[in-house]
Amino acid sequence: MPKSKFASTMKNRVKCENNIKQKFPVNQLWEWQTKQLCRPLFVLHSGPPYANGPLHIGHFLNNIQKDIIVRYKLLDGHRIDFRPGWDCHGLPIELKALQLNKTNSNKQNQITIRRLARQFATEELEKQKNEFHSWGILADWNNCYRTFNKEYIIDQIKLFWKLYQKGLLYRQYKPVNWSPTVQSALAESELEYNDKHTSTAIYVRFRLKNDALLSSLLPQLNTENIYALIWTTTPWSLIGNQAVAVNEKLKYLFIKFPSTNDIYIVAESLLNNIKKYPPFTNDQFEIIGNCLGSQLSGVNYHHPIYHDDKTYPVVTSDHVTDELGTGLVHIAPAHGSDDFLLSIKYNLSCVNAVNTNGRLHCPTIESLHGRNALDSKDGIKSILEYLNSNILHHYEFTHSYPYDWRAKKPVLILGSQQWFIDTTRLRDNACKHISEDVKIFPEGAGKSFLSMITKRPYWCISRQRSWGVPIPVFYTKNENKELVINEEMIEHLIKSIQEKDSIDFWWSSTDIKELLPPSMHNQAENLIRGDDIFDVWFDSGSSFNSVLKDFKCHADLYCEGHDQFNGWFLSSLLLSTGLQSRAPFSNIFVHGFVVDKNNQKMSKSIGNVIQPSDMIYGGGKEKFLENGFDVCREWVTRESYKQQCKASTEDLNKAYKRVFDIRNVLKFILGNLYDYQPDKHSISNENLTAIDRYMAYRLNQILTIYHTDFDRYRMYHGLITVEDFIQGDLSSFYCSVTKDRLYCNPSDSYLRRSTQTVFYLLLKCLNERLAPVMPYLAQELYNELINIENKDKKINDIFENKFTVLDKQLSEIPSELASAMTVVLHLRSTFHSVLQNRRGVLFDIVLYLSDKAKLQLEQVLNTLQKHPTTVKLDFWQPLEELLQCSRVQQRSLSDLDNDLTEENISSVDLPLLVLILSVRYKQRGHIADHLVEHHRKLPLSKVKASATEDVSLVNDEKNQNVRTTPHDFKYVYPDFLPNPIPFLRDRILEKLERKDMFRRRQQIDIPEFYVGSVLAVTSADPYAPSRRNRFVGICIQREKHGLKHEFTLRNIVDGLGVEIVYELYNPTITKIEVLKLERRLDENLAYLRDAPPEYCTFPFDMEPVKLPPGSGVPLNTIQVPITSTHWQYKWERHDLKGVLLPPLPRSVRKAAERYSEPWRQWDIMRQYRTEIHDEDRDEIFEDIEKHKQDLAQYRIDSKENIKIIRTRQKAAGRKAILDDSQQTKRSNPPTSK
Repeated sequence: MPKSKFASTMKNRVKCENNIKQKFPVNQLWEWQTKQLCRPLFVLHSGPPYANGPLHIGHFLNNIQKDIIVRYKLLDGHRIDFRPGWDCHGLPIELKALQLNKTNSNKQNQITIRRLARQFATEELEKQKNEFHSWGILADWNNCYRTFNKEYIIDQIKLFWKLYQKGLLYRQYKPVNWSPTVQSALAESELEYNDKHTSTAIYVRFRLKNDALLSSLLPQLNTENIYALIWTTTPWSLIGNQAVAVNEKLKYLFIKFPSTNDIYIVAESLLNNIKKYPPFTNDQFEIIGNCLGSQLSGVNYHHPIYHDDKTYPVVTSDHVTDELGTGLVHIAPAHGSDDFLLSIKYNLSCVNAVNTNGRLHCPTIESLHGRNALDSKDGIKSILEYLNSNILHHYEFTHSYPYDWRAKKPVLILGSQQWFIDTTRLRDNACKHISEDVKIFPEGAGKSFLSMITKRPYWCISRQRSWGVPIPVFYTKNENKELVINEEMIEHLIKSIQEKDSIDFWWSSTDIKELLPPSMHNQAENLIRGDDIFDVWFDSGSSFNSVLKDFKCHADLYCEGHDQFNGWFLSSLLLSTGLQSRAPFSNIFVHGFVVDKNNQKMSKSIGNVIQPSDMIYGGGKEKFLENGFDVCREWVTRESYKQQCKASTEDLNKAYKRVFDIRNVLKFILGNLYDYQPDKHSISNENLTAIDRYMAYRLNQILTIYHTDFDRYRMYHGLITVEDFIQGDLSSFYCSVTKDRLYCNPSDSYLRRSTQTVFYLLLKCLNERLAPVMPYLAQELYNELINIENKDKKINDIFENKFTVLDKQLSEIPSELASAMTVVLHLRSTFHSVLQNRRGVLFDIVLYLSDKAKLQLEQVLNTLQKHPTTVKLDFWQPLEELLQCSRVQQRSLSDLDNDLTEENISSVDLPLLVLILSVRYKQRGHIADHLVEHHRKLPLSKVKASATEDVSLVNDEKNQNVRTTPHDFKYVYPDFLPNPIPFLRDRILEKLERKDMFRRRQQIDIPEFYVGSVLAVTSADPYAPSRRNRFVGICIQREKHGLKHEFTLRNIVDGLGVEIVYELYNPTITKIEVLKLERRLDENLAYLRDAPPEYCTFPFDMEPVKLPPGSGVPLNTIQVPITSTHWQYKWERHDLKGVLLPPLPRSVRKAAERYSEPWRQWDIMRQYRTEIHDEDRDEIFEDIEKHKQDLAQYRIDSKENIKIIRTRQKAAGRKAILDDSQQTKRSNPPTSK
């Protein structure tokens, strides 16, 4: 029996894992691996997290994912460079530091603000570092980088100077995203768009100047009251208006209101939209003319705000469209990118309508000046009152609007002098690098990356705050504020930073000469230093230039969340492209965001935030178990590739169970190696038994898939492959079939040593492959393996080794062994599927074979029983061992009628299962064609005929593209079953109903489907918009018989369970589509109502899943957890295979047993009522087959009839045309010349 000290329990996991951490600390492992200079180097560059608070579950997922990659590469024979770092500058840290000290930036000078911010960032990053270390992250913790370190700042200033020398940096007046809340410009990556923002939209009129051009468009009319009608959602920007833009290709209308003689200009294509709002709603207007937009160019108008004699032009622009508004756009150059470009083209002035505080800037109008521009009750209200009669209509308009992602407040577009990176010169090269030199994983995750690069107009890198790296430039004191920068200044600044160990002197120096080189001291009186600092994305994006200096500023991998495509990935790519004309990374791996059990983003306001400590140590609002790190790492691996990574008690419990099951399987293998020493007891590859050799071959296949997946950063798939192999091939098959030889054979027997040899390979290889994901479990097992290999050997860290590589001889097996295992495994699978959870050793298998099949089976047995000639194993029966049955008997097919008949088969008392095996030759040897349980399934004559049929031809046409026989009639045609109450059966009524059913099947194609299939049903609905209603759902039950047959579909719609019961033959059903054909373990899936919603949630645009031709109906063996505790008594007492109930207390199990009905399986009358007699079934089958033939002929005839009708219609049409022409000739004779 197995002997092992390895614990199977997972209690006190955290304590056990912490003991392993203390014995094998990560710092010690890191120091060891840095000395392995002969290994190839793998560089993982870590994006700096923000040092402004405690770590959250997103940090946990990101860093565990990196650690898994690092540990895999270490076992794969690499040396690692992985330096963690922190982003220590920026507004959030500055604001948090001021808040904690109960002050604000207006009350403190810049040096004080920087001191408080540095102190706060230092404290927070140390807390984060300690927590990262407690997670067991393998990294260079002694050489972390921080963006406020002087070395990092110096490298950043050098990068700035190099980019400036290349002409990629410039300073210019431009409209930028400005946050009045934080008083700073923002980059596009610092914005988030609120789709529910409400603005005040207005229709306002601009009076056109009466001049010759306008008169030429409307001759003979008074042009005093002609207005350009403008629609805008930013009334405050009207103060900065400098022009009106039209599209030269659009057609514009002149609309006159007779009551006022006012004339308005609007785009023709938008007139219907304008009619929704007064004064256009009453249609009391007339269209008096039109023109193209190009004809309006050159017309002038009077400003609606400033009542003076100055006029402003109407210009043309392609950015004006007819999608919204009036087709005329007011241009405020300081408040829009397109507007600013037009100002350059037409030499327009840039007037800021608001100041940096978000207040209206209009000194000449006291009622507007200083009002809050974004407040509908302040600034907006004042503008509406001031414009008065010039506003035709105003209303609340909901649309998407940019918000400051930190302050959660709306931003303004404001013109100001800022520093920019010229992304137009970098786009093409950046896109080329991403397309040709960089691989993004998971595949397809970076499709939007290229569009982000091409669509980014420019990058504003300057900010107007205190806590950051200053942009090292000077300006002249004159009005133009000319830029002053040179290499000597940069070198002097770098030298000063090195001497003073800080950049704070940029603000603290009272004498500007301290900042200038000696050669420029004579210019000091005419210069002022710049007050702007670098954007934090410039800070973090330049990390490659500082951290990766020793590796040519290039990393093998960047690994972050998919939101970093528009953040750190993009900033790093643009800076690296500008500096060294290549990407700073070779590979990018992205993971998703963590959400709660309802797929909601985690938020403190919602109260659904999950702390990593709760998942690891247990507890919290979700009441997690004490999972430990291995379980959480397993969850990370399986979830990280998804867009949304769900963190819930249910998901962690599933991970816990998977790790627990793996632990028990590996414990079983380890326990059977207690008396095995590899150097003494191993069996050579060529002398392994057939089963052992096959299992070693399967192991080699799994390892190949594993390494392919991990090398392509598909860690989730590699892990699933290994876990499925452990639970399936290893636990369910190999461990079961080898128990006899392990327990019963002599300890040093050939069969036992052969299995132990493969057990050792399995344990060693699988443990190493699980190690990157479950390092603590792997270390526990490795410690035990060391004792098996050499008890005197010092136990070291498992990651100081390399992956074990199997002998090349095990990468393939002889073709005859592959063929034999295919036959036997197919036979085993079918045998166990019909046992219905009964013990196989209680059954004999009787194979009725033809002479040809006997020869083929003998070849299989000879292949399985091959062993070294020096070993005599007459007692060994490999077929019984593989099938796990009592005995396998072979008989001639001619004995079938004598042994069992239809009359006496039901009275057999012995546990005898009769199987018929027919063997077919295909591409790779023997394949079991079909296995039929001989128990009221087919008449014996048909069984015998099927078994004797010659099926040895590969290209047998009648066997191609044919679905395998359904497992039982009642699942295929439940609607044709007779009444389940015998004395209510009426054969005549059934036949009449059957005719009606066939007639209905001619009108609609009713496909084959089962309980568990996903369907889409389209039915007539007079209240639906298109008078059609299409519902998608999983079929959870089919009931009733004949024309009354019903099936129920279930789906989750908007978080609610929706079920619709359809009558199969209801004439309102117009179409039934099978989107996914499959069966489940149970005949009724009503328990899905008490299961989590994801088990019955299907998208309404779901694409059909196609099955390969000739394949059988798939059996989905998924087990569904029950969430509602109120129903556990109900589901516990049913014999349901598809229900996964949590461990129940003994009292609950006893209560459930009181209501169970185990005797139902022996209720012969109940079985009789739910089955159908062979004769009845054959009759129905004949009707169905005849119906199929009639239906095919009916469709052919229908096509022919349609062709005949169309031909007749065409002929009739031609004849009518000829008759009309002849009649015309008779009625209109030709006149004489």
